[in-house]
Amino acid sequence: MKKNIIYALLLATSSFFTLASCSDDEFGDTIFPEVSDKLDPSSATFPLDTFLVENYLNPYNMKFSYRLEDTEIDMNYNLVPASYEKALDMAVLTKYLWYDVYETIIANSTSEAADKFFMKRYGPKMIMLVGSPAINEASGTEDRGLAEGGVKITLYAVNELDENNMAELNDLFFRTMHHEFNHILNQNIAFSDEFKDISSGSYDPMNWQTKEDIAARTSGFITAYASKDYNEDFVELIANYVIVTADQWEQYLVDATRGYEEVDVDRADIYEARNDGTYIKDVDVTYDANGNASVYKILRYTVSRDENGTPILDEEGNLIYIDSDAIDGRAIIEQKFEMCRSYMLDYFGIDVDELRREVLSRMYVTDAAGEPVQDEGGNYQNRLLMPTVSDPSQTVIDSLRYQVKRFESMQVD
Repeated sequence: MKKNIIYALLLATSSFFTLASCSDDEFGDTIFPEVSDKLDPSSATFPLDTFLVENYLNPYNMKFSYRLEDTEIDMNYNLVPASYEKALDMAVLTKYLWYDVYETIIANSTSEAADKFFMKRYGPKMIMLVGSPAINEASGTEDRGLAEGGVKITLYAVNELDENNMAELNDLFFRTMHHEFNHILNQNIAFSDEFKDISSGSYDPMNWQTKEDIAARTSGFITAYASKDYNEDFVELIANYVIVTADQWEQYLVDATRGYEEVDVDRADIYEARNDGTYIKDVDVTYDANGNASVYKILRYTVSRDENGTPILDEEGNLIYIDSDAIDGRAIIEQKFEMCRSYMLDYFGIDVDELRREVLSRMYVTDAAGEPVQDEGGNYQNRLLMPTVSDPSQTVIDSLRYQVKRFESMQVD
């Protein structure tokens, strides 16, 4: 079954704590005093627990929870806890690729809107890790994140974290972090009603999961999930922009200028269909009585074709794309994104281009312009696996893990 990754937004304010005050001088003692009080030097988890107190509780007055607390999770799902090792990696990566990123951008911002207490003021008061995804078999969807009342973020599927695969880390976690955090920002300061009007009438809260991302772009949505409602539309634009390269973002916009169609192709014709330049992916497969694939439903670009269904090429040998919906998807995405850009700069002093450069420089090896560089195979180089400047014998991910493991010396038997 195809599972669409979704992120949930609950607007009801959480019952166990309230938002921090907006006055600079009203940030008081922690609202989670019991967290530091319970640290046990003889516990196997003492190093991680100490790291969380020093890097989340003390500076941001927030609780980073990796133990599965039944009062904090949806009991309608069959969930498992995050392993200690994966929780450790998620804790250091969340700091490195989210908290430290925004701290750097705010510190370097020259805007009067920049707030030195930005992460303490707007960051979640609780991050909850869950080892497994929250799968809804009935709808074929899979929750990867949940933002509740502007104060709590739950990250699912933490046990699938793999530092060796940056593309997967983006898909599963880092996009989720930016997505959910922007929900929190929007719940504190609403974005313009003009944004809501751009695609009014095109949102599809009931059937968005049946769409493909690439096809949704032709209607002006950066992902299929963005077409669910205007809240998801807004945060999906920012969350996707800050984790992709300039070339990848441009490809999204090119995708938005093309048309797409789902067609049935017989088994005998599938090879040709996959090699005529218009094929994107299989959507579904029908099997005959012997269990052999007989009909493939494929997603492909809509192009000019002759009476035999063969693509017609222009004088330079290129496909002639047809966008038959009369919607300029690229223009719509660009119009909406400019509103996102203005919102972040005007209200928070954050330049999303600088934010993107900071994120990418921590994810990948980048050039002088801040763009990720590719190896001979055309792959972007994972920064986490590269040697650190201070110690070439140690990788970046090793140095991040050491921030936790250094507390092992304080453990007692």
